[in-house]
Amino acid sequence: MAAEDITMMDDDPSYLCSSISTECSSTSSSSSFIECSLSPSSSSLTECSSPSADLSKPTVNNTVSNKRRLMLDIEGYNFQFKDFSTDQTKKFWRCANRACRVIVHTTLENEFIRYGGKSSTHCHLPNPSASQVRDLREAMRKRAENETTSLQLIAEQEVRQALLTGEALAVLPRINALGHNLVNQRRKTTPPVPQSSSFFIPESFTKDYCDKDRLLLYDSDDPKFQLQQPGYIRSEGRMLIWSSDIQLNILFNSQKLHMDGTFSTTPPNFKQVFIIQAFLHNTLIRSVVRRMMALALVPEKFVSTLFDDLQNDLDEDERDELAPLFNYFSSFWLQRPSMWNVFDIPNRTNNFSE
Repeated sequence: MAAEDITMMDDDPSYLCSSISTECSSTSSSSSFIECSLSPSSSSLTECSSPSADLSKPTVNNTVSNKRRLMLDIEGYNFQFKDFSTDQTKKFWRCANRACRVIVHTTLENEFIRYGGKSSTHCHLPNPSASQVRDLREAMRKRAENETTSLQLIAEQEVRQALLTGEALAVLPRINALGHNLVNQRRKTTPPVPQSSSFFIPESFTKDYCDKDRLLLYDSDDPKFQLQQPGYIRSEGRMLIWSSDIQLNILFNSQKLHMDGTFSTTPPNFKQVFIIQAFLHNTLIRSVVRRMMALALVPEKFVSTLFDDLQNDLDEDERDELAPLFNYFSSFWLQRPSMWNVFDIPNRTNNFSE
């Protein structure tokens, strides 16, 4: 229906309503159905909305800034909290890029309502990788605060589990830097340095990082470590001895021991740190792994036989110790040796292309 048709029949509201209804119905075969309504007090069109409008709402994801403040990630753009509405029923968020003027209105539960301001178009490109890196850092911080696991190990584990995109990996700092940045979080849960040698050691610090096996072997201030014999007089000062049961087992089965005492790196209120080291010289695993790697250089028809000989050359205890390695190699690599065997191939490596 043309615009002039509405103008000509403006004096007849019933005709206008009928015409609009016909016009709206004629578009029902298009991609979206348009619902029209007429104000009862006038003959003007008051609303024309699309039910699919809710479906076009962008997805809102919560993320955390480097200062651990809540942020929103909307289609790769990051928003920082700005203020509440006057009636305290909505939140206003501004783009994290200070040069961008895009504003977002959300509910108190951070559900998208609409864009505010004059424009919803950003003056910069989205950066979804930034949110991935921030979420990764936050996961590391939480673990550093709640666990005693090595900071370096936390960083390595979280990077592997994050499954970051190529863009996020490109901007991700090195693992060493990530682990070093967690020191402040770890210090928040670490007791302050004691001002004297008479201090209490929490239970969590008397066990290993898995919180399973003992780590504190002796504490001269702890009554349970003191001799309950008549005439026993405890010496002055305090002595702490730390070691895990695994380390003790290596120590007791070593033929050579190395000892060293240092004074320059002692903690406050202590005079000396004395270290006992055991020399662990077991070439079995290293030798077996090297011989396994050498299977790629022998004729393919001998690979299976030589692999069996490698196991038969070991003692029963050695085979039991290396059983996981043999099972892995047999199930993963030995099935298709033609994929990795390089015997009689001129170019056995790709070092020249790196």
